[in-house]
Amino acid sequence: MPITPLHYPLAFALSKANKKLILPGLVVGAVIPDIEVPIMWVFFSDLPDHLFLHSLVGAATVGTALAVFSTWLLYSPLISTIFRVDKGNLKQACSLSGMLVLSCLIGVLSHLLLDFPMHWFNPILWPWVNPYDIVGPLVLFFAPYGPINGTAYWMANRLTNAAMIVAWIPILLYYRDKDLWSNHWLGKSHTEKF
Repeated sequence: MPITPLHYPLAFALSKANKKLILPGLVVGAVIPDIEVPIMWVFFSDLPDHLFLHSLVGAATVGTALAVFSTWLLYSPLISTIFRVDKGNLKQACSLSGMLVLSCLIGVLSHLLLDFPMHWFNPILWPWVNPYDIVGPLVLFFAPYGPINGTAYWMANRLTNAAMIVAWIPILLYYRDKDLWSNHWLGKSHTEKF
């Protein structure tokens, strides 16, 4: 998986591709599936660390519900406190709506889309298909260089992480003087109307 914050550039790009989508919902949706990783490590160490929330069933149901709940209730207070973004604008952007639900769903699915190519096991069709029976195409590409659950996965993972780090660069450069935190966490400058 790309390191969790590296899912942000795809969410940001989706918000720019369709201005109706809500960036906070996309961002929270894009990172929410990874909350299962530490839970799996601690309580279910004999199972893969990506399972239910990394499946289409889990992402579309529980993952989306968690993302909506988190965006609606937690995003505004956390982001406004940490990054000093206007809490009123955040609260307005994160108000419960059909577009927020859709944005969260798209964010969660974008997480799966980004993870899929670079895993040597993919729970995307779990519980119907064993996660070990679906190998990501990027891992298969690197399979001639070593085992799929070793070297091939490592190479696919590093390439994906590097690509997402590179994707951060234009975002940071473009918004460096344009109300950086409002643009990153709200999706709009504080001078724009909602």
